[in-house]
Amino acid sequence: MISAGTAVVTSHKAALWTDGRYYLQAEKQLSSSWTLMRSGSSCVPSSAEWLNDVLAPGSRIGIDPQFLFSSDVVNELKESVAKSNHELVYLYGVNLVDEIWKDARPLPTSKSIRVHELKYAGVDVSIKLANLRCELINHGSSAIAISMLDEVAWLLNLRGNDVPHSPVMYSYLIVELDSAKLFVDSSKVTPEVTDHLKKAGVELRGGNEEKRGTYRSRSCGQAS
Repeated sequence: MISAGTAVVTSHKAALWTDGRYYLQAEKQLSSSWTLMRSGSSCVPSSAEWLNDVLAPGSRIGIDPQFLFSSDVVNELKESVAKSNHELVYLYGVNLVDEIWKDARPLPTSKSIRVHELKYAGVDVSIKLANLRCELINHGSSAIAISMLDEVAWLLNLRGNDVPHSPVMYSYLIVELDSAKLFVDSSKVTPEVTDHLKKAGVELRGGNEEKRGTYRSRSCGQAS
């Protein structure tokens, strides 16, 4: 599994951008219909540059804006493809990879989240949250939304099994000046984890995401 990359698919071409950690793996696993773009290498175009080159002017480029792109990336991409008069189309509520993957997609792991003991973590969750809130105040902000899985795991002293070879869990965390909310699959939350979060003032939100289908594909976009 390649955990860091950008896939772009057009009606006739497909390309994958990834960094040096995955060059060899991509070379072995990609079919001949894909072009490997070695990010960071000289003369390798960005995904936007590539789209401007291979698509006819005035094409429509679809992206999943809810889970796969930050607002900064979307604005940069929109500005870049506009040079060739392309239109960026936001596919709210539908991910085209999910549509064709259907029931063949492996189910997420059902293993429970666990508490990362203080003797290993080094710093209590309450202290980490207090330090983060100080930074929010210093920057004139009232809240922060955290979607990086390793950041959520570190901040809350939790570990999971949702990603192979990485002790993280699929989750989102919103930290405000006087509260914090963790959005995570509740079926993986043990009483120990519940108590751990309650002591830190973190509220649990969410339900059984596996049944609700909110785990999304992490491939990038589709162009036509």
